[in-house]
Amino acid sequence: MKTILVAEDRDASRELLNIVLTAAGYEVIQAADGEEALVCASERQADLVILDIHMPRLDGYGVIARLRANPAYATVPVIALTASAMAGDRDSVLAAGFSEYISKPVNMSLLRREIARLLENRP
Repeated sequence: MKTILVAEDRDASRELLNIVLTAAGYEVIQAADGEEALVCASERQADLVILDIHMPRLDGYGVIARLRANPAYATVPVIALTASAMAGDRDSVLAAGFSEYISKPVNMSLLRREIARLLENRP
């Protein structure tokens, strides 16, 4: 079973992601902010990470920078979730080291497809 780390500061959004991903057959680790996400990542290796960009204590950009600096997470797929859907946001997110960008409100079918695509060639 693949493990997904979900870092989202809104409780309702985090719980919805947990329900949808668990129902899809993934094990979910939840974090309420960027600092907690890094703690979770250090305690348990995730196969994929979903990061909200705008979180307290440490935003998604700060988390991705630290994850990519860690050899254990250098190639792990990381999906950015953001309410920002301005021109150029996707390019900024991908340039920061994210594997994919999905705008909020999250289309759960799209999210499940992207997760499957990103995980399909991973051991």
